[in-house]
Amino acid sequence: MQICRLGPERLKGALDLVWEVFEEYEAPDYEEMGVKTFRHFIEYSSIVQKVNAGEMKFWGCYQNNYLIGVIAIREGQHISLLFVRGKFHRLGAASMLVNVAIASIASANPSTPVVTVNSSPYAVGFYKAVGFEPIDEEQKRDGIRYTPMRRPLKM
Repeated sequence: MQICRLGPERLKGALDLVWEVFEEYEAPDYEEMGVKTFRHFIEYSSIVQKVNAGEMKFWGCYQNNYLIGVIAIREGQHISLLFVRGKFHRLGAASMLVNVAIASIASANPSTPVVTVNSSPYAVGFYKAVGFEPIDEEQKRDGIRYTPMRRPLKM
């Protein structure tokens, strides 16, 4: 597996992967409003503006030139998206993506104390396994269910 930074030219494919995996693993746990909110959040026109402005950074995980996973960070220390195709779950791709994102955060601002994520119900166990801890109960906003979590930047 190979991880590389994704520029605007690769965002469409990355966002297609995000939507595909969301539909399969996340959407069944969300009400219609949550699905619409998420779909709106990942619209290419909005995301590409954020990437071009430096507000979001994306990385992709490839296996034999095939995109199998995506991670994005925003606000300098917040994991905003992490999605891996189902047939590649439990092979280390998500952990590799998290490690690359954390290394980028540490490099850009070594004084950042924590990395944060609003985990979907499906991913809470994964995030706990890679060192994140819940900082509040599950919440819901605009139909999106999530658990706020954090991990010290340096472990």
